[in-house]
Amino acid sequence: MIKRRILFFHGEFPAGGAERVTMDIADFVAQYGYETYVITHQINSGSYSNIKVIEFQGGGDVDSQENADFIIHTLNSLKIDIFILPICLLSRLDFIKSKVDSKLIFACHSTPFWEITARLHRRRGRARGSFFKMLEWGLLTYPKIVWLKKYDSFFINQYKFVYDQVDAFTVLCEEYKQILLNKMGVSLDEQKVHVIYNSERQCPNVNLNKKKQILFVGRMSYYDKRVDRLLDIWGMIYKKVPDWELILVGGGKELPLLQAKSQKMKLQRIRFAGHSDHVDDFYRDASVLCLTSAFEGWPLCLTEAQANGVVPVAFDCVAGIRQILSPSGVNGCLVPSFSLHKYAEMLLSLLMDSEKLQKMRNNVILKSKEYSPEIVGQKWLGLFESLL
Repeated sequence: MIKRRILFFHGEFPAGGAERVTMDIADFVAQYGYETYVITHQINSGSYSNIKVIEFQGGGDVDSQENADFIIHTLNSLKIDIFILPICLLSRLDFIKSKVDSKLIFACHSTPFWEITARLHRRRGRARGSFFKMLEWGLLTYPKIVWLKKYDSFFINQYKFVYDQVDAFTVLCEEYKQILLNKMGVSLDEQKVHVIYNSERQCPNVNLNKKKQILFVGRMSYYDKRVDRLLDIWGMIYKKVPDWELILVGGGKELPLLQAKSQKMKLQRIRFAGHSDHVDDFYRDASVLCLTSAFEGWPLCLTEAQANGVVPVAFDCVAGIRQILSPSGVNGCLVPSFSLHKYAEMLLSLLMDSEKLQKMRNNVILKSKEYSPEIVGQKWLGLFESLL
Protein backbone atom coordinates (compact mmCIF):
# COMPACT_ATOMS: atom_id res chain seq x y z
CA MET A 1 0.00 0.00 0.00
CA ILE A 2 1.38 3.41 -1.02
CA LYS A 3 1.65 5.80 1.91
CA ARG A 4 -0.06 9.12 1.22
CA ARG A 5 0.31 12.23 3.33
CA ILE A 6 -2.21 15.03 3.80
CA LEU A 7 -1.82 18.29 5.71
CA PHE A 8 -4.64 20.45 7.12
CA PHE A 9 -4.18 24.10 8.06
CA HIS A 10 -6.10 25.30 11.16
CA GLY A 11 -5.70 28.52 13.14
CA GLU A 12 -5.87 26.48 16.34
CA PHE A 13 -6.27 22.78 16.95
CA PRO A 14 -8.37 21.19 18.26
CA ALA A 15 -11.08 23.85 18.51
CA GLY A 16 -14.55 23.76 16.95
CA GLY A 17 -16.55 21.99 14.29
CA ALA A 18 -14.09 22.26 11.39
CA GLU A 19 -11.36 20.70 13.51
CA ARG A 20 -13.66 17.87 14.59
CA VAL A 21 -14.41 17.13 10.94
CA THR A 22 -10.66 17.00 10.26
CA MET A 23 -10.32 14.39 13.02
CA ASP A 24 -13.09 12.29 11.46
CA ILE A 25 -11.43 12.45 8.04
CA ALA A 26 -8.05 11.48 9.53
CA ASP A 27 -9.53 8.49 11.36
CA PHE A 28 -11.27 7.24 8.23
CA VAL A 29 -8.48 7.64 5.66
CA ALA A 30 -5.92 6.11 8.05
CA GLN A 31 -7.49 2.76 7.13
CA TYR A 32 -6.37 3.37 3.54
CA GLY A 33 -2.75 4.22 4.23
CA TYR A 34 -3.03 7.99 4.66
CA GLU A 35 -0.97 9.88 7.22
CA THR A 36 -2.62 13.09 8.43
CA TYR A 37 -0.82 16.20 9.67
CA VAL A 38 -2.19 19.48 11.00
CA ILE A 39 -0.25 22.75 10.91
CA THR A 40 -1.51 25.36 13.37
CA HIS A 41 -0.66 28.50 15.33
CA GLN A 42 -2.04 27.18 18.60
CA ILE A 43 -2.17 23.65 19.98
CA ASN A 44 -5.01 23.17 22.48
CA SER A 45 -5.62 20.30 24.85
CA GLY A 46 -7.81 17.54 23.50
CA SER A 47 -7.77 13.91 22.49
CA TYR A 48 -7.28 12.80 18.91
CA SER A 49 -5.60 9.96 17.08
CA ASN A 50 -4.14 9.44 13.60
CA ILE A 51 -2.97 13.09 13.49
CA LYS A 52 0.47 14.62 13.95
CA VAL A 53 0.33 18.32 14.87
CA ILE A 54 2.94 20.86 13.78
CA GLU A 55 3.07 24.34 15.34
CA PHE A 56 4.09 27.44 13.41
CA GLN A 57 7.44 28.84 14.48
CA GLY A 58 6.64 32.43 13.51
CA GLY A 59 4.37 35.10 14.96
CA GLY A 60 0.60 35.33 15.09
CA ASP A 61 0.01 36.76 11.60
CA VAL A 62 -1.48 33.82 9.70
CA ASP A 63 -0.80 35.49 6.37
CA SER A 64 2.84 36.51 6.90
CA GLN A 65 5.66 35.71 4.49
CA GLU A 66 7.42 33.87 7.31
CA ASN A 67 4.45 31.54 7.73
CA ALA A 68 4.18 31.02 3.97
CA ASP A 69 7.84 29.97 3.92
CA PHE A 70 7.21 27.60 6.84
CA ILE A 71 4.23 26.04 5.04
CA ILE A 72 6.37 25.51 1.93
CA HIS A 73 9.15 23.95 4.00
CA THR A 74 6.65 21.64 5.75
CA LEU A 75 4.96 20.56 2.52
CA ASN A 76 8.25 19.79 0.80
CA SER A 77 10.14 18.21 3.70
CA LEU A 78 7.27 15.86 4.58
CA LYS A 79 6.47 15.19 0.92
CA ILE A 80 2.82 16.11 1.49
CA ASP A 81 0.53 14.90 -1.29
CA ILE A 82 -2.49 17.08 -0.50
CA PHE A 83 -2.73 20.39 1.42
CA ILE A 84 -6.25 21.20 2.73
CA LEU A 85 -7.21 24.70 3.85
CA PRO A 86 -10.47 24.88 5.81
CA ILE A 87 -11.83 28.46 5.98
CA CYS A 88 -8.52 30.35 5.73
CA LEU A 89 -8.09 32.58 2.64
CA LEU A 90 -4.30 32.93 2.31
CA SER A 91 -3.22 35.88 0.16
CA ARG A 92 0.14 34.18 -0.53
CA LEU A 93 -1.45 30.96 -1.76
CA ASP A 94 -0.16 31.54 -5.30
CA PHE A 95 3.40 31.85 -3.95
CA ILE A 96 2.98 28.66 -1.91
CA LYS A 97 1.55 26.80 -4.92
CA SER A 98 4.51 27.82 -7.11
CA LYS A 99 7.01 26.28 -4.66
CA VAL A 100 5.42 22.88 -3.98
CA ASP A 101 4.17 19.79 -5.81
CA SER A 102 1.28 19.20 -3.37
CA LYS A 103 -2.30 19.28 -4.60
CA LEU A 104 -4.39 22.02 -2.94
CA ILE A 105 -7.97 21.79 -1.62
CA PHE A 106 -9.98 24.64 -0.15
CA ALA A 107 -12.72 23.38 2.19
CA CYS A 108 -15.44 26.00 2.70
CA HIS A 109 -16.96 25.17 6.10
CA SER A 110 -19.52 27.98 5.96
CA THR A 111 -21.83 29.65 3.47
CA PRO A 112 -19.84 30.96 0.50
CA PHE A 113 -19.23 34.70 0.97
CA TRP A 114 -20.27 34.48 4.61
CA GLU A 115 -17.83 37.32 5.25
CA ILE A 116 -20.27 39.82 3.71
CA THR A 117 -23.12 38.77 6.00
CA ALA A 118 -20.78 38.68 9.00
CA ARG A 119 -19.64 42.25 8.35
CA LEU A 120 -23.25 43.42 8.22
CA HIS A 121 -24.22 41.78 11.51
CA ARG A 122 -21.00 42.75 13.30
CA ARG A 123 -21.71 46.38 12.54
CA ARG A 124 -25.25 45.99 13.83
CA GLY A 125 -23.83 44.49 17.01
CA ARG A 126 -21.49 47.44 17.51
CA ALA A 127 -24.42 49.84 17.06
CA ARG A 128 -26.48 48.24 19.84
CA GLY A 129 -27.42 50.49 22.72
CA SER A 130 -27.18 53.72 20.73
CA PHE A 131 -30.22 55.15 18.98
CA PHE A 132 -28.12 57.23 16.59
CA LYS A 133 -25.75 54.39 15.72
CA MET A 134 -28.68 52.06 15.05
CA LEU A 135 -30.20 54.78 12.87
CA GLU A 136 -26.92 55.04 10.97
CA TRP A 137 -26.83 51.25 10.59
CA GLY A 138 -30.38 51.17 9.22
CA LEU A 139 -30.08 54.15 6.88
CA LEU A 140 -26.47 53.87 5.70
CA THR A 141 -24.71 50.61 6.57
CA TYR A 142 -27.50 48.18 5.67
CA PRO A 143 -28.28 49.76 2.25
CA LYS A 144 -24.58 49.94 1.34
CA ILE A 145 -23.92 46.28 2.14
CA VAL A 146 -27.23 44.67 1.12
CA TRP A 147 -28.62 46.88 -1.66
CA LEU A 148 -25.51 48.50 -3.14
CA LYS A 149 -23.38 45.39 -2.46
CA LYS A 150 -20.40 47.52 -1.41
CA TYR A 151 -18.24 44.61 -0.32
CA ASP A 152 -19.36 41.99 -2.83
CA SER A 153 -16.62 42.60 -5.41
CA PHE A 154 -13.86 42.54 -2.78
CA PHE A 155 -14.83 39.14 -1.39
CA ILE A 156 -15.78 37.70 -4.79
CA ASN A 157 -12.28 38.54 -6.01
CA GLN A 158 -10.80 36.85 -2.92
CA TYR A 159 -12.76 33.68 -3.64
CA LYS A 160 -11.83 33.80 -7.33
CA PHE A 161 -8.16 34.08 -6.38
CA VAL A 162 -8.36 31.01 -4.12
CA TYR A 163 -10.49 29.13 -6.66
CA ASP A 164 -7.87 29.68 -9.37
CA GLN A 165 -5.05 28.35 -7.16
CA VAL A 166 -6.62 25.16 -5.81
CA ASP A 167 -7.15 21.80 -7.46
CA ALA A 168 -10.47 21.23 -5.69
CA PHE A 169 -12.94 23.40 -3.77
CA THR A 170 -15.45 21.77 -1.40
CA VAL A 171 -18.78 23.18 -0.23
CA LEU A 172 -21.34 21.81 2.21
CA CYS A 173 -24.43 21.45 0.02
CA GLU A 174 -25.56 21.73 -3.59
CA GLU A 175 -27.13 25.16 -3.14
CA TYR A 176 -23.83 26.54 -1.82
CA LYS A 177 -22.16 25.26 -4.98
CA GLN A 178 -24.65 27.19 -7.09
CA ILE A 179 -24.17 30.37 -5.02
CA LEU A 180 -20.39 30.10 -5.33
CA LEU A 181 -20.28 29.51 -9.06
CA ASN A 182 -22.98 32.07 -9.89
CA LYS A 183 -21.28 34.87 -7.96
CA MET A 184 -17.90 34.07 -9.49
CA GLY A 185 -19.40 33.78 -12.98
CA VAL A 186 -18.22 30.19 -13.41
CA SER A 187 -20.13 27.51 -15.33
CA LEU A 188 -22.33 25.28 -13.17
CA ASP A 189 -20.75 22.31 -14.97
CA GLU A 190 -17.37 23.12 -13.41
CA GLN A 191 -15.84 19.91 -12.02
CA LYS A 192 -13.51 21.58 -9.52
CA VAL A 193 -16.28 22.14 -6.93
CA HIS A 194 -17.32 19.13 -4.82
CA VAL A 195 -20.26 18.87 -2.41
CA ILE A 196 -19.27 17.08 0.81
CA TYR A 197 -21.34 17.32 3.99
CA ASN A 198 -19.74 17.69 7.39
CA SER A 199 -19.67 14.39 9.25
CA GLU A 200 -21.62 13.52 12.39
CA ARG A 201 -20.57 10.79 14.78
CA GLN A 202 -23.31 8.38 15.70
CA CYS A 203 -24.54 7.99 19.26
CA PRO A 204 -24.33 4.26 20.15
CA ASN A 205 -27.01 4.34 22.86
CA VAL A 206 -29.56 7.08 22.30
CA ASN A 207 -31.65 7.89 25.36
CA LEU A 208 -35.29 7.92 24.24
CA ASN A 209 -36.59 8.62 27.74
CA LYS A 210 -36.13 12.37 27.40
CA LYS A 211 -36.76 15.11 29.93
CA LYS A 212 -38.82 18.20 29.18
CA GLN A 213 -35.79 20.27 28.37
CA ILE A 214 -35.11 22.74 25.56
CA LEU A 215 -31.44 23.12 24.74
CA PHE A 216 -29.15 25.69 23.16
CA VAL A 217 -25.54 24.67 22.51
CA GLY A 218 -23.03 27.11 21.10
CA ARG A 219 -20.98 30.25 21.47
CA MET A 220 -22.69 33.17 23.17
CA SER A 221 -22.11 35.69 20.38
CA TYR A 222 -24.49 38.44 19.29
CA TYR A 223 -23.64 39.10 15.67
CA ASP A 224 -24.15 35.52 14.47
CA LYS A 225 -25.81 33.34 17.13
CA ARG A 226 -28.42 35.88 18.36
CA VAL A 227 -29.26 33.95 21.51
CA ASP A 228 -31.16 37.06 22.68
CA ARG A 229 -33.90 36.01 20.26
CA LEU A 230 -34.28 32.69 22.06
CA LEU A 231 -34.80 34.51 25.36
CA ASP A 232 -37.54 36.61 23.75
CA ILE A 233 -39.17 33.46 22.37
CA TRP A 234 -38.99 31.74 25.75
CA GLY A 235 -40.57 34.84 27.28
CA MET A 236 -43.57 34.36 24.96
CA ILE A 237 -44.24 30.72 25.85
CA TYR A 238 -42.75 29.66 29.19
CA LYS A 239 -45.95 30.31 31.17
CA LYS A 240 -47.86 28.01 28.80
CA VAL A 241 -45.47 25.08 29.34
CA PRO A 242 -44.86 25.10 33.11
CA ASP A 243 -43.15 21.69 33.15
CA TRP A 244 -40.48 22.61 30.57
CA GLU A 245 -37.12 24.31 31.14
CA LEU A 246 -34.60 26.07 28.89
CA ILE A 247 -30.89 25.22 29.25
CA LEU A 248 -28.21 27.26 27.48
CA VAL A 249 -24.79 25.64 27.15
CA GLY A 250 -21.84 27.76 26.06
CA GLY A 251 -19.69 30.72 26.98
CA GLY A 252 -18.67 33.97 25.34
CA LYS A 253 -18.73 37.75 25.64
CA GLU A 254 -22.50 37.87 25.27
CA LEU A 255 -23.16 35.62 28.28
CA PRO A 256 -23.32 38.36 30.99
CA LEU A 257 -25.64 40.45 28.80
CA LEU A 258 -27.92 37.47 28.24
CA GLN A 259 -28.02 36.71 31.95
CA ALA A 260 -28.91 40.34 32.66
CA LYS A 261 -31.62 40.26 29.99
CA SER A 262 -33.09 37.10 31.51
CA GLN A 263 -33.22 38.72 34.95
CA LYS A 264 -34.77 41.90 33.56
CA MET A 265 -37.45 39.84 31.79
CA LYS A 266 -37.99 37.80 34.98
CA LEU A 267 -37.78 34.58 32.99
CA GLN A 268 -38.40 31.36 34.87
CA ARG A 269 -36.99 27.86 34.43
CA ILE A 270 -33.98 29.07 32.47
CA ARG A 271 -30.45 27.88 33.24
CA PHE A 272 -27.14 29.16 31.90
CA ALA A 273 -24.85 26.14 32.15
CA GLY A 274 -21.73 27.89 30.79
CA HIS A 275 -19.04 26.24 28.72
CA SER A 276 -18.94 22.44 28.85
CA ASP A 277 -16.54 19.83 27.51
CA HIS A 278 -19.29 17.25 28.03
CA VAL A 279 -22.19 18.47 25.89
CA ASP A 280 -23.22 14.84 25.33
CA ASP A 281 -24.61 14.88 28.87
CA PHE A 282 -27.01 17.65 27.87
CA TYR A 283 -27.98 16.07 24.55
CA ARG A 284 -28.74 12.79 26.32
CA ASP A 285 -31.60 14.30 28.35
CA ALA A 286 -32.94 17.15 26.18
CA SER A 287 -36.01 16.81 23.96
CA VAL A 288 -35.62 19.87 21.72
CA LEU A 289 -32.71 21.98 20.50
CA CYS A 290 -33.25 25.61 19.46
CA LEU A 291 -31.06 27.66 17.14
CA THR A 292 -31.89 31.33 16.45
CA SER A 293 -28.82 32.40 14.46
CA ALA A 294 -28.67 35.27 11.97
CA PHE A 295 -26.55 33.12 9.67
CA GLU A 296 -24.75 29.78 9.70
CA GLY A 297 -22.97 27.43 7.33
CA TRP A 298 -23.63 23.87 8.45
CA PRO A 299 -24.49 24.05 12.17
CA LEU A 300 -23.03 20.93 13.75
CA CYS A 301 -25.26 21.42 16.80
CA LEU A 302 -28.22 20.47 14.56
CA THR A 303 -26.69 17.19 13.41
CA GLU A 304 -25.40 16.51 16.94
CA ALA A 305 -28.95 16.97 18.19
CA GLN A 306 -30.35 14.62 15.54
CA ALA A 307 -27.78 11.93 16.36
CA ASN A 308 -28.86 12.13 20.01
CA GLY A 309 -32.59 12.03 19.29
CA VAL A 310 -33.07 15.72 20.07
CA VAL A 311 -35.51 17.47 17.72
CA PRO A 312 -33.97 20.67 16.29
CA VAL A 313 -35.78 23.93 15.57
CA ALA A 314 -34.11 26.73 13.57
CA PHE A 315 -34.74 29.68 11.30
CA ASP A 316 -34.76 28.78 7.61
CA CYS A 317 -31.98 31.31 6.93
CA VAL A 318 -29.41 29.32 4.93
CA ALA A 319 -29.31 26.29 2.65
CA GLY A 320 -27.22 24.26 5.09
CA ILE A 321 -29.95 24.41 7.73
CA ARG A 322 -32.57 23.48 5.12
CA GLN A 323 -30.50 20.49 4.05
CA ILE A 324 -30.28 19.19 7.61
CA LEU A 325 -33.87 19.83 8.77
CA SER A 326 -35.89 19.19 5.59
CA PRO A 327 -38.61 18.27 5.29
CA SER A 328 -39.80 20.53 8.08
CA GLY A 329 -42.01 18.71 10.53
CA VAL A 330 -40.19 15.44 9.85
CA ASN A 331 -36.48 15.95 10.51
CA GLY A 332 -36.84 19.13 12.53
CA CYS A 333 -38.72 22.41 12.32
CA LEU A 334 -37.85 25.20 9.88
CA VAL A 335 -39.18 28.62 10.90
CA PRO A 336 -39.58 31.53 8.44
CA SER A 337 -36.70 33.96 9.01
CA PHE A 338 -36.72 35.86 11.37
CA SER A 339 -40.22 35.84 12.86
CA LEU A 340 -40.04 35.41 16.63
CA HIS A 341 -43.82 34.96 16.81
CA LYS A 342 -43.78 32.15 14.21
CA TYR A 343 -40.89 30.54 16.07
CA ALA A 344 -42.78 30.72 19.37
CA GLU A 345 -45.90 29.24 17.76
CA MET A 346 -44.04 26.31 16.17
CA LEU A 347 -42.02 25.60 19.29
CA LEU A 348 -45.08 25.72 21.55
CA SER A 349 -47.00 23.42 19.20
CA LEU A 350 -44.13 20.93 19.26
CA LEU A 351 -43.77 20.99 23.05
CA MET A 352 -47.48 20.34 23.53
CA ASP A 353 -47.64 17.38 21.13
CA SER A 354 -45.79 14.48 22.76
CA GLU A 355 -46.82 12.03 20.02
CA LYS A 356 -45.36 14.23 17.27
CA LEU A 357 -42.23 14.82 19.32
CA GLN A 358 -41.68 11.08 19.72
CA LYS A 359 -42.20 10.43 16.02
CA MET A 360 -39.77 13.19 15.04
CA ARG A 361 -37.26 11.87 17.57
CA ASN A 362 -37.10 8.58 15.68
CA ASN A 363 -36.89 10.43 12.34
CA VAL A 364 -33.96 12.64 13.30
CA ILE A 365 -31.90 9.68 14.50
CA LEU A 366 -32.29 8.09 11.06
CA LYS A 367 -31.54 11.41 9.33
CA SER A 368 -28.23 11.79 11.19
CA LYS A 369 -26.97 8.53 9.69
CA GLU A 370 -26.69 10.29 6.30
CA TYR A 371 -23.72 12.20 7.74
CA SER A 372 -21.87 9.30 9.33
CA PRO A 373 -18.05 9.54 9.28
CA GLU A 374 -17.99 6.45 7.06
CA ILE A 375 -20.23 7.96 4.36
CA VAL A 376 -18.54 11.37 4.48
CA GLY A 377 -15.10 9.77 4.76
CA GLN A 378 -15.68 7.83 1.54
CA LYS A 379 -16.42 11.11 -0.26
CA TRP A 380 -13.17 12.66 1.00
CA LEU A 381 -11.23 9.52 0.10
CA GLY A 382 -12.72 9.58 -3.38
CA LEU A 383 -11.68 13.22 -3.81
CA PHE A 384 -8.14 12.52 -2.60
CA GLU A 385 -7.79 9.54 -4.93
CA SER A 386 -9.03 11.57 -7.90
CA LEU A 387 -6.28 14.18 -7.36
CA LEU A 388 -3.37 11.75 -7.02
